[in-house]
Amino acid sequence: MLVQKKTISTQVADAIRQKILIGEYEANFQLRQEHLATEFGVSRIPVREALHQLHSEGFVTLVSHKGAVVTSISLDEILELYELRARIETWLLALAIPRMTEADLALARERAKQHQEQGKTGEYSNQLNWNFHAALYAPSGRKATIELVGRIYQQLERYTRMMVTLTEIQAQSDRDHWQLIDLCEAKDTLRAVGLLEMHIITSGKFLVDRLQELRGS
Repeated sequence: MLVQKKTISTQVADAIRQKILIGEYEANFQLRQEHLATEFGVSRIPVREALHQLHSEGFVTLVSHKGAVVTSISLDEILELYELRARIETWLLALAIPRMTEADLALARERAKQHQEQGKTGEYSNQLNWNFHAALYAPSGRKATIELVGRIYQQLERYTRMMVTLTEIQAQSDRDHWQLIDLCEAKDTLRAVGLLEMHIITSGKFLVDRLQELRGS
């Protein structure tokens, strides 16, 4: 049963988004309103509203005379999103470090531990990774910017899912997380920002290289 606290269109949007993230709806897949309405047992009105919501989030592209299709992101665009992440997130971290309390650091440690222990299962790894980063940036007080970065994470999730089974990158990510916490605790903003930038850009390049291999480029 769908959760009643959400509107029908929001529930449909959640369901479509999840299918995109797990790869059931692949890039350029046409999302026909009548088919989706039948699949989810609703009228076409909430489906149309859901597709417009997903369009605003970057998951769906609305094409004239064709309707809605799953957005395709090029390798250059993926790398650009990682570069954008690096610019924004290093700024957030630089703002956050002077304001971090012991409670903030304790939360970051808890999130890092959750990522390390459960992330390798793959089921929640991307969400756990975002939970850790969001905890680091929260003391900055820039809620709107943090929400913006969260949406970028969502856009990239269908691609980053493939990295959770790669032990080498997962282990390095965990090492970076713990080192970031140590640098934040030491109030070493310069080194923390440098490590975070390398952490993000390295992940982006690794992902693009992996996608190039899979696409035979």
